[in-house]
Amino acid sequence: MKILRLLFVFLLFAGIFGTSSCKRDVDTYVPDDNIAGHVIYPAAVNASVNGLVLDENNQAVVGATVTSGGQTTSTDSRGLFRFDHITMDKYATVVTVQQNGYFKGIRTFGAAEGSSNFVKIKLTPKTLAGTVDATSGGAVTLPDNSMVTLSSNSVVVKATGQAYTGTINVYAANIDPTLEDIAQTIPGSFQAIDKNNYRLLLKSYGMLAVQLESPSGELLQIAASKTARLRFTIPSSLSSGAPSTIKLWSLNETSGLWNDEGEAAKTSNYYEAEVSHFSFWNCDGPGNAIALEMTIQTADGPLPNALVKLTRINNPTSAYGYTDSAGHVSGMIFYNEPLLLEIIGNCNEVIYSENIGPYTQNTNLGTITVALNPAGTLNISGSAVNCSNQPVANGNAYIYWEGQVIATPIVNGNYAVTVTRCNASTAPLEVIALDIATMQQSTPWVGASNVAGVVSTGSITACSVSTEQWINYSINGGVMYSMIAPADSVAQDPNGTNSSVFSGFSNISNAGAITFSVSNPLSLGNGQTFTGLTCTNIENGQSTLTIALSSPLTITEYGSIGEFIAGNGVVTVNSSLGNVYSVFIDFRIKRAY
Repeated sequence: MKILRLLFVFLLFAGIFGTSSCKRDVDTYVPDDNIAGHVIYPAAVNASVNGLVLDENNQAVVGATVTSGGQTTSTDSRGLFRFDHITMDKYATVVTVQQNGYFKGIRTFGAAEGSSNFVKIKLTPKTLAGTVDATSGGAVTLPDNSMVTLSSNSVVVKATGQAYTGTINVYAANIDPTLEDIAQTIPGSFQAIDKNNYRLLLKSYGMLAVQLESPSGELLQIAASKTARLRFTIPSSLSSGAPSTIKLWSLNETSGLWNDEGEAAKTSNYYEAEVSHFSFWNCDGPGNAIALEMTIQTADGPLPNALVKLTRINNPTSAYGYTDSAGHVSGMIFYNEPLLLEIIGNCNEVIYSENIGPYTQNTNLGTITVALNPAGTLNISGSAVNCSNQPVANGNAYIYWEGQVIATPIVNGNYAVTVTRCNASTAPLEVIALDIATMQQSTPWVGASNVAGVVSTGSITACSVSTEQWINYSINGGVMYSMIAPADSVAQDPNGTNSSVFSGFSNISNAGAITFSVSNPLSLGNGQTFTGLTCTNIENGQSTLTIALSSPLTITEYGSIGEFIAGNGVVTVNSSLGNVYSVFIDFRIKRAY
């Protein structure tokens, strides 16, 4: 079977409300106990998501591990990832990114049935803020004067719960809710649930990420009977309007929602609070919310990957969301607020605006047709044929353009899409055509955009590259376990210095999970060996496996980044229980880097 790990977003509106630097009056803050909220229950949908992962300098992050809907993959050389046809939640789908040297990147968004969505996640560096002696306790101050204070003998080893007595490395970062990139950096979104399970939207006055580790990297946590103290620096633009007490929230990394954890008290330009565990913490005023959705199109059809901005007119704070491949965007917005709707171009210029609202109930605005300046758009069209030189009846064209990828359907052999661009940009673009019936894709069509904003790729042949991905393995000559994408997750994981790492996980069979590493550099032929193996079907995954013997591993296919690596071989391992296992592995996986 096959998978093409490309992509698409839409950020939940709820994820950004309360992120501007405009002040909020003290009397607008109302404790959530007095807010007439409502419970939103999970609703499963089948959809796709692609995304872009950036570092603090807006550079692509290569080889990051990304999970969503029980699937795992890695970012490619462009920092892109894709999940096709996975189980999502209509109101709160979660994508999690992990990369060495950074806090987890977590994004929560809504998804419609059958949609192809896009997210952009900017990682927060995991900076060592200071060290504390576990026995005596102490405090660590961040550059913005936020503070983490640990009491004496209050920390345990997270994995075992045993008391920890050594040096504590305190990794911490302030996440400023007033910065322009908060839509990309916010952990989760600004959706929350209070103690009544009511879904709310948050207005942040300060946010911290904290993680405790031993010098060897062992994860630590606050002991069950202890607390730590956090001090949040209030951004200067919000300080005068900050209430004297405010709700305190921690992020549930599984649900992607902020949970009610009590209150924080204001002292000078700070909020201070006792916390019982470390994660992401947030000082926010909650507000009641309703759901809003709309579809944006031009005269040429849906407008995908367009950044939509909604700003409260009476108390200016903004929300942002990206349209999906059908031009649809949806999410939670504040109740009974008049709004300014804007579409933002790729150079952050406003290319469309109108006043809408207020809304006191869930609302679908239907289709909004917008007329855009040609200098701010690019129309891309072409055709695709299959291996029999017949029009592709059902497929997708994937367009790499200005740091993103746009997925548009191929219908009866043709495709066309209009996307936003920086003013009259002539940046290069790539197009890959995929025939869903045969799961064959083309080699990339590479060309340049133009000032006129109209590009025709001509006819592309979706035939040259199979998109099948799998891991097959057997233990001691027994049953052959199979993992086949996209139903199962197979991926090239973040690259080691001396080895390339591959992994698979099955959601629908007894194949379990397997990770194996192969000596670098990879090349065609039998010049590689297995250098590591873990497998849940060997002693229930509880034993440590060490390589006893690796016969030459044969690499039968080694494509460019975005193409595929295939190979097979046998590895013999010793388990920590004293048993010996011979494992045959055959694989074909998309090359991520």
